[in-house]
Amino acid sequence: MNQELPIKHVSGKLQLAGIPEFPRLTPENPAVSVFTDFTRNAVYSTESEATIDQALEFMKAVGVRFLFVKDMQDILVGLVTSNDILGEKPMRYLQSLDCTLSSCSREDVLVRHIMVPLDEWEVIDYADVLKAKISQVVDAFKSRGRRHLVVTEDCEGEAVVRGIFSATRVEQVLGIRIETVRTPQSFAEIESAVIHAG
Repeated sequence: MNQELPIKHVSGKLQLAGIPEFPRLTPENPAVSVFTDFTRNAVYSTESEATIDQALEFMKAVGVRFLFVKDMQDILVGLVTSNDILGEKPMRYLQSLDCTLSSCSREDVLVRHIMVPLDEWEVIDYADVLKAKISQVVDAFKSRGRRHLVVTEDCEGEAVVRGIFSATRVEQVLGIRIETVRTPQSFAEIESAVIHAG
């Protein structure tokens, strides 16, 4: 049987412990200083068949805005962000099915319907991260229009996800706001943007 944990009454005053602040860095600091390394930090994923609201609730529970997506065989197939879930993607998916509010709902949207599939990922090589500055990461966020950047590494001839850069984390340590408006990169993306704008 476990020994009971000692509990006592408060005597005198109490203060709240200070929330540790992110250290202030400059754009010239090494990029690794803002890198989330999955060899040292937890990595979170969701199933492709989960509903988007289930994925969002899990994000809130673990305090992240980004999840990797695995299929039923536990194979990595994509990624999804809170912006994907809370933005236009769910409505666009329902519109593509010619749904009406009476025939379809948000509950019908699964993670696989709005995720960024693996074959559309743009990644950074970990070897390049080791030589980069934070300013280069900021430039990559802006040029790619993304809030997260995936970093991969060659591990005995096999590509593995080593970690990510989060725009939110970079903003916190630099004390800046990173504007990440994605611009279309291909003809298909331009065509899609024109259709949805009309």
